[in-house]
Amino acid sequence: MSVNARDLLVLHTNVNRLVGEEIFANKCLANNDVQIMNSIKKLIEAELLTTTNDFEVSIYKKTRPELQSILKSFGIKTTGNKPDLIKRIDDNFHIINNLDLPYVYIPTKKGEEILKKTEYLTSFIYSYKISLERAYYMVENYIDENCDDKVAEIYKFEFQRRYENGEFNFNDLYDFELNALIEHYTKKVKDYGNARKYSNIYLYLALKGFLEKLMNDMYSYYDNNGDINLNKIQNALNIMINHRASDIYERLIYNENLSNNIMIELFKKDTQDYSDLEEQLIEKFINYVVSYVKKESRSNTLIELSKMLEKGYTIDKEKFKKEDEYLSRYIITDINYLKNLESKINVAIDSRSGEIHLILDDDSLDILIQNQKYGNEF
Repeated sequence: MSVNARDLLVLHTNVNRLVGEEIFANKCLANNDVQIMNSIKKLIEAELLTTTNDFEVSIYKKTRPELQSILKSFGIKTTGNKPDLIKRIDDNFHIINNLDLPYVYIPTKKGEEILKKTEYLTSFIYSYKISLERAYYMVENYIDENCDDKVAEIYKFEFQRRYENGEFNFNDLYDFELNALIEHYTKKVKDYGNARKYSNIYLYLALKGFLEKLMNDMYSYYDNNGDINLNKIQNALNIMINHRASDIYERLIYNENLSNNIMIELFKKDTQDYSDLEEQLIEKFINYVVSYVKKESRSNTLIELSKMLEKGYTIDKEKFKKEDEYLSRYIITDINYLKNLESKINVAIDSRSGEIHLILDDDSLDILIQNQKYGNEF
């Protein structure tokens, strides 16, 4: 019977624990849970796990009161901390008979190797996007088993797979793999070079998503005249910076004292496998990022960026005019208002298609037009 990812997690969580005190991954006692005990059995049969009550291992599982009780029963001094008590028992082992020591789960030599190779599994215990089984499968089939950081490689593999397969729908407020990579490199392994790289990839994708919306959505970043709304633009930029890039850029600015030009070049380098943006746009964008992080006046960098956006990333104003013309043909009201007007509504049915058309009487239509013209409430 082969050992699976869940069995290996049981190995990680129960090695060096007392037999009979097995636990789940969440540290709660398993209380002889069938699945946990079946995994223990499989691990022992696979010669990854064994049990022992050898003195060198088991004595450390005794509590301080238990150690004192052993010494007292043989008339030996009982003061001191736990290491002192264990040493005293060891020194007098020749006169202490029938020492009852508990059995402990310990890894075999083969088990120790597996523990090192599969240490990454503990990072996916509570992962809702990449399951423990999926992580194990990726390492077994796609990722170099000798790589130094399997956790990062799993996130990279899944991110790249989704990106290349067209499954990637970037959300600038949260993207699992990129967030996980930045978090992993920043807080767990302290690799700030890679943290910067994936923060820049995050910024690039957030900027791409913003541009896509700017060029296609008439309602998100424009006023009624079709001019871009600087406040809305600024809010969108600030959200993408604040969410996953501000900490890294603070480090680049304050700790590493990097110039804007160097940070622009680093952005280009980090995003070279993805980026198809104009260099000038990148420069304006990073200048804005730096001014935001430094809490300087952003009016100049925002205006410079907005000018760049207006040149080739905005919706043609003619579309707004057509939209206004289209909307001006319609009056929005409700049935209750028409009832109050005692409107007459005729019904016309297309004899060819069966389509139904409602036709309002002229008097009611005149009243609605006048109300719309003078801004009266319907």
